[in-house]
Amino acid sequence: MLEKIFKDHKKWLNIVKKFGCNEQDAEDIVGDMYAIIGKMLNNGLDISYGDEVNYFYIYRTLKTSFLQLKNKQKKENAVPLDLVVELESGKHIDFESVNEEVEKELDKFHWYDKKVYNLIQYEYSIRELSEKTNISYHSLYNTYRGVKKKLKEKIL
Repeated sequence: MLEKIFKDHKKWLNIVKKFGCNEQDAEDIVGDMYAIIGKMLNNGLDISYGDEVNYFYIYRTLKTSFLQLKNKQKKENAVPLDLVVELESGKHIDFESVNEEVEKELDKFHWYDKKVYNLIQYEYSIRELSEKTNISYHSLYNTYRGVKKKLKEKIL
């Protein structure tokens, strides 16, 4: 089955490029798709559609891999505190010094608040952290929001 899927390699690349990827990211995503589908086929997944391949399943796998890549890139490029710079005021913000101030202020917080803030800011969504820790979504959300609010008050 993977041989049939691989025959349309250029088609898969074009689909991913239409999502907005460059050539290298498209190759990576298509490669991930082969690995995911190969693993699923070994576990008994049947993606045949008569004599053909179920293209919708492949499309959904590509789209999911693309969204995961974009989410990862977004988290890697995130600016602490989700700072909003008012461009009209002409105020210059040195993000490195703000980041240092954030770290200093975070050290003053309770360990739990600091840990929740860092995990949500840099690693997980609130939903993911809630599922991994069995702590309620609302509890994590309120903690994160409270820490963020206090940091903004102290730093801005």
